[in-house]
Amino acid sequence: MGSHPRRLDGLRDDEQVAARLVERATGATAWAHDVGRRQGAYDVHLTYPGGRTAALEVTTYAGSSSRNGMALLGRGRLSAPPARHPARRPGRPRSAGTQSPPAVDRPGSVDPALAILPDAVSVLLAVPHVARRAAKVAAAHRVDERHLLVGIGEGGLPGPLYLRLGSALVAPPADAPELPVGLTHLWLTTEWPGSPLVAWDHARGWRSHQV
Repeated sequence: MGSHPRRLDGLRDDEQVAARLVERATGATAWAHDVGRRQGAYDVHLTYPGGRTAALEVTTYAGSSSRNGMALLGRGRLSAPPARHPARRPGRPRSAGTQSPPAVDRPGSVDPALAILPDAVSVLLAVPHVARRAAKVAAAHRVDERHLLVGIGEGGLPGPLYLRLGSALVAPPADAPELPVGLTHLWLTTEWPGSPLVAWDHARGWRSHQV
């Protein structure tokens, strides 16, 4: 990865966090792209050690019940994974800025095999602002790959699936999601420190990166 201290200048905080997460997962170097005279272009340009390039677009999505005052893909998302995710007591309200991840150990509360993930992704990609971002990066020219990263907040995916994405994955689903033509890679993660970065691409299918 590159060491230039200002290579992500001009990006929003969530875009910078997303760029660094993808760097950790892929070994690519990320550079701010949607800046200066390129305003309106895709957010981040990735360069792999072998010379391949990729366009990365970043967005977030949460339901109306998501915590107020807690930024999706904030700087805390880059902190080291905690040793154990403390469970939240049922019915206990979350205060703004609370960093306790969702509980994942209640029987029946999670989707262990992530079987509903492919269909949930199809629904997610139909959300208007997510669909616009996906179409934008899918149309990028002069790159080898086109990536979309979606930071998920509470309510952004079905409850059991959202809870499952807050901890390390064991067995990803076998089915592929339906992606827009041209989009080669999809990345999903929650705002909780220690959440995996879940990826799908045409060559390798579903994968999980603990970044």
